[in-house]
Amino acid sequence: MHAIEFQTTVHDGVLQIPLEYRRELDGRDVRVVVDTRTEDAGETETLLARLRRARMAGPADLSTDHDAYVIGNRDA
Repeated sequence: MHAIEFQTTVHDGVLQIPLEYRRELDGRDVRVVVDTRTEDAGETETLLARLRRARMAGPADLSTDHDAYVIGNRDA
């Protein structure tokens, strides 16, 4: 068994085989395995789930005195 791997987009049920492999595969019976994973692994994760994992560092009183930090009354 000789495996060839490439990425392509399906259009109307047709897979486009890259030019570099077309001659080699022309007229041959092939077994096709489709992997629909995307490069962005976070795509299946919702934005809210990603935001819940976000961590911030800052002064302990930032949530109550944030205005003072924004206008410069606190040493940030």
